[in-house]
Amino acid sequence: MKVNILSSAGKFPGQGVYSAYMDCVYVLKTTGKVEITENVWNSDAQVQHSHTPDPKVFLQTLLNRRKSLNVVTAHVLPDSIRGSIRNSWILAPLFGIWLKWLYSLNDVVLAVSEDVADELQKKLKIKKEKIYVFPNYVREDLYLISDEKVKIEKARLRKELGFKDEDFIIVGAGQVQPRKGIKDFVEVAQKLPQFKFVWVGGNPFKDYTEGYHEMKKITENHPENVFFTGTVSREKVRDYYMLSDIMFLPSYQETFGLVIVEAAGSGLPLLLRDLQVYTTIFDDCYLKASDNQTFIDYIDRLSKDKDLYREMSCKARKLFEKYGSSRAGINLLEIYSKYYYKKFGKKLF
Repeated sequence: MKVNILSSAGKFPGQGVYSAYMDCVYVLKTTGKVEITENVWNSDAQVQHSHTPDPKVFLQTLLNRRKSLNVVTAHVLPDSIRGSIRNSWILAPLFGIWLKWLYSLNDVVLAVSEDVADELQKKLKIKKEKIYVFPNYVREDLYLISDEKVKIEKARLRKELGFKDEDFIIVGAGQVQPRKGIKDFVEVAQKLPQFKFVWVGGNPFKDYTEGYHEMKKITENHPENVFFTGTVSREKVRDYYMLSDIMFLPSYQETFGLVIVEAAGSGLPLLLRDLQVYTTIFDDCYLKASDNQTFIDYIDRLSKDKDLYREMSCKARKLFEKYGSSRAGINLLEIYSKYYYKKFGKKLF
C-alpha cells in the first residue's frame, strides 16, 4: 500500500500544522505496512493525504480524485486566520469559500475535534458522511518524559539556558501572533515579576503575520522576566517544557492545541483560556480562565499550593496518555481502508 502525503508546511517550520504533518509521516512508517511518498505530483498512491489547504494541494487532489482515496486533515478553519494573517477580516470570508471547495473535493475530511467537525458541517457545509473525527496525537518517543527524567534534566537545562534552580518558570508555545494571546502573556508576566515567563516560538510568516510590527516590538521590548526564544527545533521545544513549571497558553482560537498535549508529556500543569473547543477534548485536565487577573491568581496559587500542583500535573499526564501516538498509525490505516472500500469496493490489504 502506498500513501502520498501532501503538505507545504515545511516552508514555514515552527507551526503546529508542520508538526502534525511530520507526525503523520512518522506514525504511518511505524506500522511497517505502508510505502510513503511526500509531495509527489501525479502520484500512483492508493491514498493521498493532505495537511495544508494550498493551491498545489487543490490541483493534486483534483488530478487524483478518481484514482486515489483523497483524505484531508482539517487543521484550519476560516477563523484560524483571524489574528494570524494580515488583513484577515477581509480574507476570512474568502478563505472560508476556498476551504469549502478544497475540503468538499476530498473523500474524507479528518476533523481534529468534535467542535471542528461541527463547524465543518454547519459553516462549510461539508457532508456529514465525509467527516471523521480523528484527534491530533503526540509522539511518545519525543514528548513523553518521566517525572524522574524531568527532575534530572530540569537542573541541567536551566543551567545550560541561563535559569536558576529556584526560578518558577511559566512556558507558552506557538507562533508569535495576536491570536495566541501574546499581549496577555506579557501583561500577566508584568504583574508577576517574581516569576520567569518563556515564550517558545517565532514568526514563520514574517510580514504576513497579523500585527507583525506590534508583535516584533513586544519581542524586542518586554519586561526583564519575559524571554522569547524565536523559532527552535522540536527537540529544543521539549527542553523548554522540561525546564518549566507551568504551561500557560492564553490563545483566543484553536482547533486543537498540539503544544498543550506536548507540554503535558512533561507533567506540566496546564493553564488555558476558557475556549469551547477544549471542553470536549481536554476534559478536566486543565485550569481555565477568561481574564488576566484569574490567570495571575492561578499561577500564583500553583507556585504555592503543592497539592493543587500535584493534582494538575497528574491530570496533565493523564491527558497525554489519551493523545499518545502509539495506535495512531494503525487507526489511520483503518480509516483509509474503510473509506477506500466504500469508494472503490476493494480492500487495501
